[in-house]
Amino acid sequence: MHPEFQNIGPNSAKSVKGFTVTWRPAGGVDYSDEHGTIRVDSELLVKPSRILLYPRSSGLKTLTDDQADEIIADIIRGLEYMGHQVEKW
Repeated sequence: MHPEFQNIGPNSAKSVKGFTVTWRPAGGVDYSDEHGTIRVDSELLVKPSRILLYPRSSGLKTLTDDQADEIIADIIRGLEYMGHQVEKW
């Protein structure tokens, strides 16, 4: 079994499923696919170090709940592949 992701740059991983997850340390995670890019709000927490995702971000409001849930799940897998611990709020 080959891995789903590969690193394509600093804080960026591409999935074999056709999307890219890019974490912005200053805040936000970009989810990019053939339809464009969606920004999901996030922040870096410490002690222990982890990324907090906000599933109610404005970038997800135009999507159905199922679509938003799928994107959040994809983002979490991508961030975990990059070695980050992730929480949703």
